[in-house]
Amino acid sequence: MRSQYCWLKCLYVMTAAAALAVVDGRVWGQQHSSTNSPGDKAKHAEPVVRDYGSEGGFRTRVTSRTMGSISDEDRRQVSLLMAQVFEHIHNARNAIDADDPKKALDEVNKSREAIKAIHAMLPKTIVHTKTTAPDGKVVYEDEREVQESSIPLFEGLLHTETLAPILAARRNALDVAGVHVVDSETIVTEAIADLNVIEGQLTRAAKALGENKADVAETALATAFVRGVDFRSNKEDSPLVVARDALWLARRSLEENNVAQAIVNLESANRRLRIYREVVSQNERQDVDSMLREVQELENQLRGEGTQAAGHAQRSHQGSIITSWWDKINGWFRGGHADHKSK
Repeated sequence: MRSQYCWLKCLYVMTAAAALAVVDGRVWGQQHSSTNSPGDKAKHAEPVVRDYGSEGGFRTRVTSRTMGSISDEDRRQVSLLMAQVFEHIHNARNAIDADDPKKALDEVNKSREAIKAIHAMLPKTIVHTKTTAPDGKVVYEDEREVQESSIPLFEGLLHTETLAPILAARRNALDVAGVHVVDSETIVTEAIADLNVIEGQLTRAAKALGENKADVAETALATAFVRGVDFRSNKEDSPLVVARDALWLARRSLEENNVAQAIVNLESANRRLRIYREVVSQNERQDVDSMLREVQELENQLRGEGTQAAGHAQRSHQGSIITSWWDKINGWFRGGHADHKSK
């Protein structure tokens, strides 16, 4: 039976919302938007209208309207729920191994409930496409709802023990094809879950378990691990990953008013940032130096508190500062320092 793994250690995520790509092609004329009432604008973005085709010929108009919005905190919720989905999938596979299809189905249904909640949080875009002939007759018309399906994950998938179930599934699948799989010690700096792929495999698994086809369900759940997550990794980023983890643990320690533990974690982050500083270019070291100074300032501030504990407002402010560092490091992974190592 597979070992149990801890899937939700201090998961937090800050990621920019990906734009929903509607249509790619040559735009005819000017892009324009219709007007909405103030109340509507508070709920939905103004519709975007794109016209394609030559004047007097076939014309296609694509109108897209995004409904709702998502805050940074809700993005973190989405990532947290996505990690829960993987935990339930892992538990379902264990239940199948233990010949307990009822528990497996319960776990699969929990995964689907979490995905339903994710769908409810993510904004939706209604895309209406209409093509008219030169005489004005409508020859094609369609309307559909689209939603972002790529969910970035970070801390919940960084550690070897949490990666093991997914990596094991991928290794088993890819070894058959003779493909070399990344070693377990490789540091994962970014993981992207494909909501649509995972949801489809969960639907398949639930149907199979309802029909007492445990082998089919197991295949579907393994496929969710193999095809449902895309990893990006770089061993050179190891110090930065450890620094990021340490900062997040420091934030959690301050939430619990455990100053001593927060200082230990800040010291760890400081050490790792200094190591990381040596592998980036001279220009990029300025960003690292700035963060090092700020980390040291907070560490000194905490050491100077003595026996007088800080109030809730101050702890909240300190936590926000640490979160900003955590977010900045994630930015380095996604498009900053991690892509520009000095040679």
